[in-house]
Amino acid sequence: MTDSLRRFLEAAENKQVLGAYMTVCSRPDAAVRYINMFLMRLFGRCGGCGTCVSCKKVAEGHVDILRLHAPKAAELRDALAFAAEKPYEGAYKAIVITDADGMTPAASNSLLKTLEEPPAGVVFILSVRSISGVPPTVASRCAIVAVAPEPDARTAIARTLNVDGTQAAILADLSGGFIEEAARINADAALLNRRDDILSLSHKMLYIKGMAVSTFADYLESGKEIITAQLGMMQTYFRDILVYQKTRNDTLVINRDRLEDIRRAADDFTSGAISNMIKVILDTERRFFVAVNFRLTIEKMLFCMLEERNKWKKS
Repeated sequence: MTDSLRRFLEAAENKQVLGAYMTVCSRPDAAVRYINMFLMRLFGRCGGCGTCVSCKKVAEGHVDILRLHAPKAAELRDALAFAAEKPYEGAYKAIVITDADGMTPAASNSLLKTLEEPPAGVVFILSVRSISGVPPTVASRCAIVAVAPEPDARTAIARTLNVDGTQAAILADLSGGFIEEAARINADAALLNRRDDILSLSHKMLYIKGMAVSTFADYLESGKEIITAQLGMMQTYFRDILVYQKTRNDTLVINRDRLEDIRRAADDFTSGAISNMIKVILDTERRFFVAVNFRLTIEKMLFCMLEERNKWKKS
Protein backbone atom coordinates (compact mmCIF):
# COMPACT_ATOMS: atom_id res chain seq x y z
CA MET A 1 0.00 0.00 0.00
CA THR A 2 1.41 3.40 -0.99
CA ASP A 3 1.87 6.16 1.60
CA SER A 4 -0.70 8.36 -0.14
CA LEU A 5 -3.27 5.54 -0.10
CA ARG A 6 -2.63 4.88 3.59
CA ARG A 7 -3.11 8.59 4.39
CA PHE A 8 -6.28 8.62 2.29
CA LEU A 9 -7.85 5.80 4.33
CA GLU A 10 -6.62 7.15 7.65
CA ALA A 11 -8.11 10.57 6.90
CA ALA A 12 -11.54 8.99 6.43
CA GLU A 13 -11.26 6.93 9.60
CA ASN A 14 -10.20 10.01 11.60
CA LYS A 15 -12.90 12.15 9.94
CA GLN A 16 -10.26 14.67 8.86
CA VAL A 17 -10.73 14.65 5.12
CA LEU A 18 -9.80 17.15 2.43
CA GLY A 19 -12.29 18.53 -0.07
CA ALA A 20 -10.97 16.75 -3.16
CA TYR A 21 -8.96 13.63 -3.93
CA MET A 22 -7.83 11.97 -7.14
CA THR A 23 -7.06 8.25 -7.19
CA VAL A 24 -4.63 7.20 -9.92
CA CYS A 25 -4.72 3.51 -10.83
CA SER A 26 -4.32 1.47 -14.01
CA ARG A 27 -7.08 -0.85 -12.77
CA PRO A 28 -10.26 1.20 -12.19
CA ASP A 29 -11.93 -1.71 -10.36
CA ALA A 30 -9.12 -1.72 -7.78
CA ALA A 31 -9.42 2.05 -7.32
CA VAL A 32 -13.18 1.76 -6.76
CA ARG A 33 -12.60 -0.87 -4.09
CA TYR A 34 -10.33 1.50 -2.15
CA ILE A 35 -12.72 4.40 -2.68
CA ASN A 36 -15.46 2.27 -1.12
CA MET A 37 -13.16 1.48 1.82
CA PHE A 38 -12.64 5.23 2.26
CA LEU A 39 -16.38 5.92 2.15
CA MET A 40 -17.19 3.11 4.59
CA ARG A 41 -14.74 4.61 7.06
CA LEU A 42 -16.09 8.12 6.51
CA PHE A 43 -19.80 7.34 6.68
CA GLY A 44 -19.67 4.57 9.28
CA ARG A 45 -18.56 4.16 12.86
CA CYS A 46 -17.14 0.67 12.44
CA GLY A 47 -13.82 1.52 10.84
CA GLY A 48 -14.98 0.16 7.51
CA CYS A 49 -15.91 -3.43 8.40
CA GLY A 50 -17.74 -3.93 5.10
CA THR A 51 -20.58 -5.93 6.62
CA CYS A 52 -22.60 -3.61 8.88
CA VAL A 53 -25.68 -1.66 7.78
CA SER A 54 -23.79 1.61 7.14
CA CYS A 55 -21.12 -0.16 5.06
CA LYS A 56 -23.76 -1.96 3.02
CA LYS A 57 -25.43 1.37 2.33
CA VAL A 58 -22.16 2.69 0.91
CA ALA A 59 -21.80 -0.34 -1.34
CA GLU A 60 -25.41 -0.56 -2.48
CA GLY A 61 -26.50 3.08 -2.56
CA HIS A 62 -26.25 5.83 0.06
CA VAL A 63 -28.45 8.91 -0.01
CA ASP A 64 -25.44 11.17 0.60
CA ILE A 65 -23.16 9.60 -2.04
CA LEU A 66 -23.48 10.47 -5.73
CA ARG A 67 -21.59 8.34 -8.25
CA LEU A 68 -20.93 9.50 -11.81
CA HIS A 69 -18.98 7.97 -14.70
CA ALA A 70 -17.17 10.34 -17.07
CA PRO A 71 -20.00 12.87 -16.63
CA LYS A 72 -20.88 15.59 -19.11
CA ALA A 73 -21.15 19.22 -18.07
CA ALA A 74 -24.94 19.00 -17.56
CA GLU A 75 -24.55 16.05 -15.19
CA LEU A 76 -21.92 17.96 -13.21
CA ARG A 77 -24.25 20.92 -12.80
CA ASP A 78 -26.72 18.53 -11.16
CA ALA A 79 -23.88 17.15 -9.03
CA LEU A 80 -22.98 20.65 -7.82
CA ALA A 81 -26.61 21.19 -6.83
CA PHE A 82 -26.41 17.90 -4.90
CA ALA A 83 -23.26 19.15 -3.16
CA ALA A 84 -24.96 22.39 -2.13
CA GLU A 85 -27.63 20.52 -0.14
CA LYS A 86 -27.08 19.52 3.48
CA PRO A 87 -26.42 15.84 4.20
CA TYR A 88 -29.46 13.73 5.03
CA GLU A 89 -27.49 11.39 7.29
CA GLY A 90 -24.39 12.27 9.30
CA ALA A 91 -21.99 15.09 8.52
CA TYR A 92 -20.73 14.35 4.99
CA LYS A 93 -21.67 14.12 1.34
CA ALA A 94 -19.46 12.54 -1.31
CA ILE A 95 -19.34 12.81 -5.09
CA VAL A 96 -17.40 10.01 -6.78
CA ILE A 97 -16.42 10.49 -10.43
CA THR A 98 -14.98 7.39 -12.10
CA ASP A 99 -13.21 7.61 -15.46
CA ALA A 100 -12.66 11.29 -14.74
CA ASP A 101 -9.96 11.29 -17.41
CA GLY A 102 -12.76 10.62 -19.89
CA MET A 103 -14.55 13.91 -19.16
CA THR A 104 -14.84 16.56 -21.85
CA PRO A 105 -12.91 19.83 -21.39
CA ALA A 106 -16.22 21.60 -20.74
CA ALA A 107 -17.07 19.15 -17.96
CA SER A 108 -13.62 19.45 -16.39
CA ASN A 109 -13.80 23.25 -16.47
CA SER A 110 -17.19 23.23 -14.74
CA LEU A 111 -15.56 21.55 -11.73
CA LEU A 112 -12.65 23.95 -11.23
CA LYS A 113 -14.20 26.51 -8.90
CA THR A 114 -15.92 23.91 -6.74
CA LEU A 115 -12.76 21.79 -6.41
CA GLU A 116 -10.84 24.86 -5.29
CA GLU A 117 -13.37 25.68 -2.56
CA PRO A 118 -15.61 22.65 -1.93
CA PRO A 119 -18.66 23.21 0.29
CA ALA A 120 -18.11 22.26 3.93
CA GLY A 121 -18.68 18.58 4.55
CA VAL A 122 -18.44 17.63 0.85
CA VAL A 123 -15.73 15.34 -0.52
CA PHE A 124 -15.01 14.95 -4.23
CA ILE A 125 -13.18 11.79 -5.33
CA LEU A 126 -12.05 11.62 -8.95
CA SER A 127 -10.73 8.29 -10.25
CA VAL A 128 -8.39 8.23 -13.26
CA ARG A 129 -6.13 5.73 -15.00
CA SER A 130 -3.47 8.37 -15.61
CA ILE A 131 -3.05 11.85 -14.20
CA SER A 132 -2.02 13.01 -17.66
CA GLY A 133 -5.61 12.39 -18.79
CA VAL A 134 -7.01 15.35 -16.83
CA PRO A 135 -6.21 19.06 -17.16
CA PRO A 136 -3.42 20.18 -14.79
CA THR A 137 -5.81 22.76 -13.36
CA VAL A 138 -8.07 19.93 -12.15
CA ALA A 139 -5.28 17.69 -10.85
CA SER A 140 -3.65 20.53 -8.93
CA ARG A 141 -6.83 21.05 -6.92
CA CYS A 142 -6.88 17.43 -5.69
CA ALA A 143 -4.79 15.41 -3.26
CA ILE A 144 -3.28 12.67 -5.41
CA VAL A 145 -3.74 9.10 -4.17
CA ALA A 146 -1.54 6.54 -5.92
CA VAL A 147 -3.17 3.10 -5.96
CA ALA A 148 -0.44 0.68 -7.03
CA PRO A 149 -0.11 -3.10 -6.98
CA GLU A 150 2.40 -5.03 -4.92
CA PRO A 151 5.94 -5.13 -6.32
CA ASP A 152 6.68 -8.70 -7.47
CA ALA A 153 2.96 -9.47 -7.15
CA ARG A 154 3.24 -13.13 -8.15
CA THR A 155 5.66 -13.96 -5.34
CA ALA A 156 3.67 -11.95 -2.81
CA ILE A 157 0.40 -13.61 -3.83
CA ALA A 158 1.91 -17.11 -3.80
CA ARG A 159 3.31 -16.54 -0.30
CA THR A 160 0.26 -14.80 1.17
CA LEU A 161 -2.40 -17.09 -0.31
CA ASN A 162 -0.31 -20.28 -0.20
CA VAL A 163 -0.87 -21.09 -3.90
CA ASP A 164 1.54 -22.51 -6.49
CA GLY A 165 3.28 -20.45 -9.15
CA THR A 166 0.74 -21.23 -11.87
CA GLN A 167 -2.21 -20.11 -9.76
CA ALA A 168 -0.28 -17.07 -8.49
CA ALA A 169 0.37 -15.91 -12.07
CA ILE A 170 -3.34 -16.25 -12.92
CA LEU A 171 -4.44 -14.42 -9.76
CA ALA A 172 -1.86 -11.66 -10.27
CA ASP A 173 -3.24 -11.05 -13.75
CA LEU A 174 -6.91 -11.12 -12.74
CA SER A 175 -6.34 -8.88 -9.71
CA GLY A 176 -3.91 -6.45 -11.30
CA GLY A 177 -1.37 -7.44 -8.64
CA PHE A 178 -3.46 -6.36 -5.63
CA ILE A 179 -3.26 -9.01 -2.90
CA GLU A 180 -6.64 -8.26 -1.34
CA GLU A 181 -8.31 -8.52 -4.74
CA ALA A 182 -6.37 -11.72 -5.49
CA ALA A 183 -7.66 -13.25 -2.25
CA ARG A 184 -11.23 -12.35 -3.18
CA ILE A 185 -10.85 -13.87 -6.64
CA ASN A 186 -9.18 -17.01 -5.26
CA ALA A 187 -12.26 -17.58 -3.11
CA ASP A 188 -14.68 -16.90 -5.98
CA ALA A 189 -15.15 -20.29 -7.61
CA ALA A 190 -17.77 -18.93 -10.02
CA LEU A 191 -15.38 -16.30 -11.40
CA LEU A 192 -12.55 -18.81 -11.79
CA ASN A 193 -14.91 -21.21 -13.57
CA ARG A 194 -15.98 -18.37 -15.86
CA ARG A 195 -12.33 -17.73 -16.70
CA ASP A 196 -11.93 -21.40 -17.64
CA ASP A 197 -15.00 -21.22 -19.87
CA ILE A 198 -13.89 -18.00 -21.59
CA LEU A 199 -10.44 -19.38 -22.33
CA SER A 200 -12.00 -22.57 -23.72
CA LEU A 201 -14.36 -20.56 -25.94
CA SER A 202 -11.48 -18.36 -27.09
CA HIS A 203 -9.50 -21.43 -28.12
CA LYS A 204 -12.49 -23.04 -29.85
CA MET A 205 -13.04 -19.85 -31.83
CA LEU A 206 -9.58 -20.32 -33.32
CA TYR A 207 -10.19 -23.88 -34.45
CA ILE A 208 -13.88 -24.72 -34.87
CA LYS A 209 -14.94 -23.84 -38.39
CA GLY A 210 -18.40 -22.27 -38.45
CA MET A 211 -18.48 -21.78 -34.68
CA ALA A 212 -21.69 -19.98 -33.77
CA VAL A 213 -20.86 -16.46 -32.64
CA SER A 214 -24.15 -16.46 -30.74
CA THR A 215 -22.84 -19.17 -28.36
CA PHE A 216 -19.85 -17.06 -27.27
CA ALA A 217 -21.94 -13.87 -27.23
CA ASP A 218 -24.59 -15.53 -25.05
CA TYR A 219 -21.94 -16.54 -22.54
CA LEU A 220 -20.35 -13.09 -22.37
CA GLU A 221 -23.80 -11.51 -22.03
CA SER A 222 -24.61 -13.78 -19.09
CA GLY A 223 -21.78 -11.98 -17.25
CA LYS A 224 -22.29 -8.53 -18.72
CA GLU A 225 -21.88 -6.85 -15.32
CA ILE A 226 -18.19 -7.90 -15.40
CA ILE A 227 -17.62 -7.48 -19.13
CA THR A 228 -14.35 -5.59 -18.60
CA ALA A 229 -12.95 -8.50 -16.59
CA GLN A 230 -14.12 -10.99 -19.22
CA LEU A 231 -12.48 -9.04 -22.04
CA GLY A 232 -9.34 -8.88 -19.92
CA MET A 233 -9.31 -12.68 -19.70
CA MET A 234 -9.52 -12.89 -23.49
CA GLN A 235 -6.76 -10.30 -23.94
CA THR A 236 -4.42 -12.22 -21.64
CA TYR A 237 -5.03 -15.50 -23.46
CA PHE A 238 -4.20 -14.05 -26.88
CA ARG A 239 -1.30 -12.11 -25.37
CA ASP A 240 0.12 -15.42 -24.12
CA ILE A 241 -0.06 -16.87 -27.63
CA LEU A 242 1.82 -13.87 -29.03
CA VAL A 243 4.45 -13.90 -26.26
CA TYR A 244 5.09 -17.61 -26.61
CA GLN A 245 5.24 -17.26 -30.38
CA LYS A 246 7.98 -14.63 -30.08
CA THR A 247 9.98 -16.12 -27.18
CA ARG A 248 9.19 -19.85 -26.84
CA ASN A 249 9.58 -19.21 -23.10
CA ASP A 250 7.02 -21.01 -20.91
CA THR A 251 7.79 -18.86 -17.87
CA LEU A 252 6.50 -15.72 -19.61
CA VAL A 253 3.06 -17.27 -20.13
CA ILE A 254 0.39 -16.18 -17.64
CA ASN A 255 -2.20 -18.88 -18.33
CA ARG A 256 0.18 -21.78 -17.80
CA ASP A 257 -2.69 -24.18 -17.20
CA ARG A 258 -3.44 -23.67 -20.94
CA LEU A 259 0.12 -24.06 -22.14
CA GLU A 260 -0.60 -26.89 -24.59
CA ASP A 261 -3.35 -24.88 -26.33
CA ILE A 262 -1.17 -21.75 -26.36
CA ARG A 263 1.75 -23.60 -27.95
CA ARG A 264 -0.52 -25.04 -30.63
CA ALA A 265 -2.03 -21.66 -31.52
CA ALA A 266 1.43 -20.06 -31.60
CA ASP A 267 2.42 -22.55 -34.29
CA ASP A 268 -0.82 -22.31 -36.30
CA PHE A 269 -1.42 -18.54 -36.51
CA THR A 270 0.68 -15.59 -37.59
CA SER A 271 1.64 -12.83 -35.19
CA GLY A 272 -0.46 -10.49 -37.36
CA ALA A 273 -3.59 -12.50 -36.66
CA ILE A 274 -3.06 -12.57 -32.90
CA SER A 275 -2.03 -8.90 -32.70
CA ASN A 276 -5.11 -7.81 -34.62
CA MET A 277 -7.39 -9.93 -32.42
CA ILE A 278 -5.96 -8.26 -29.32
CA LYS A 279 -6.55 -4.86 -30.90
CA VAL A 280 -10.18 -5.76 -31.63
CA ILE A 281 -10.70 -6.74 -27.98
CA LEU A 282 -9.06 -3.53 -26.72
CA ASP A 283 -11.20 -1.40 -29.05
CA THR A 284 -14.31 -3.18 -27.80
CA GLU A 285 -13.35 -2.57 -24.17
CA ARG A 286 -13.09 1.17 -24.86
CA ARG A 287 -16.58 1.19 -26.41
CA PHE A 288 -18.04 0.02 -23.10
CA PHE A 289 -16.89 3.26 -21.45
CA VAL A 290 -20.02 4.83 -22.95
CA ALA A 291 -23.57 3.58 -23.40
CA VAL A 292 -23.68 1.06 -26.26
CA ASN A 293 -25.84 -1.83 -27.40
CA PHE A 294 -24.16 -4.69 -25.53
CA ARG A 295 -25.15 -7.50 -27.86
CA LEU A 296 -24.25 -5.71 -31.09
CA THR A 297 -20.89 -4.60 -29.70
CA ILE A 298 -19.94 -8.11 -28.58
CA GLU A 299 -21.09 -9.77 -31.81
CA LYS A 300 -19.16 -7.23 -33.89
CA MET A 301 -16.03 -8.00 -31.86
CA LEU A 302 -16.37 -11.76 -32.38
CA PHE A 303 -17.07 -11.45 -36.11
CA CYS A 304 -14.01 -9.19 -36.51
CA MET A 305 -11.88 -11.72 -34.66
CA LEU A 306 -13.12 -14.54 -36.90
CA GLU A 307 -12.28 -12.42 -39.93
CA GLU A 308 -8.72 -11.97 -38.64
CA ARG A 309 -8.47 -15.70 -37.98
CA ASN A 310 -9.52 -16.59 -41.54
CA LYS A 311 -7.29 -13.93 -43.07
CA TRP A 312 -4.08 -14.78 -41.23
CA LYS A 313 -4.15 -18.51 -40.38
CA LYS A 314 -1.01 -20.28 -41.51
CA SER A 315 -1.60 -22.69 -44.36
